Amino acid sequence: MQIIATSDGSNTLFHESLDETYHSVHGALGESLHVYINNGLRRISPQLKSINILEIGFGTGLNALLSIDHQAPDTIINYYSIEAYPLSEELLNNYYQGFSEKPKCLAALPKMIHAQSMQSINEHFNFKLIESKLEDLQMEKYNFPAFDLVYFDAFAPSKQAEMWTFEILKKVSDSMAENGLFVTYCSQGQFKRNLKELGFEIDCPPGPFGKREITVAKKIKAIV
Repeated sequence: MQIIATSDGSNTLFHESLDETYHSVHGALGESLHVYINNGLRRISPQLKSINILEIGFGTGLNALLSIDHQAPDTIINYYSIEAYPLSEELLNNYYQGFSEKPKCLAALPKMIHAQSMQSINEHFNFKLIESKLEDLQMEKYNFPAFDLVYFDAFAPSKQAEMWTFEILKKVSDSMAENGLFVTYCSQGQFKRNLKELGFEIDCPPGPFGKREITVAKKIKAIV
């Protein structure tokens, strides 16, 4: 695992065995803000005073930390993150040292890494990290709430095809509340067709750093 500087003063990680970076080399911080905060959390937070978030791929923890930094005042967030291969605290400490602008709540990261049960990160943000592959996770065992927002941040379909199948997407869809949002950097055609078949309404706002588009999908109806 290599730490690589990106163009906006933040870092990403390069996964050698997958030959893939965790974020855009044009800007890890900017990508997370654009995709998951501006097109996810900020789209839904004015509507709800309590938000249940499911993240697929905790990775470096950047999406979770930014969600704390940008949650609306007096909004409670219950955040569940699924990660098959958690990174070490030492690696993450080195990773964030290179940021020119660090997340404001970075001090909470060690607690989040070890949050195997729901932990109160602050008065309005609760967090749980689940170490598991999504395909192996038995959702019914966890008594999850219906999720209002999903950050789908797995590696790309070309690198991790098993994470983007219809069956996996249905598993996530079944865990979501009506009108919940599913947000990801991915805009692959087959992926979007799968979401439409599952009853989602698709929006494709422009992506960050010249990327043509991302995907924001609203769950309109459940498919049995």
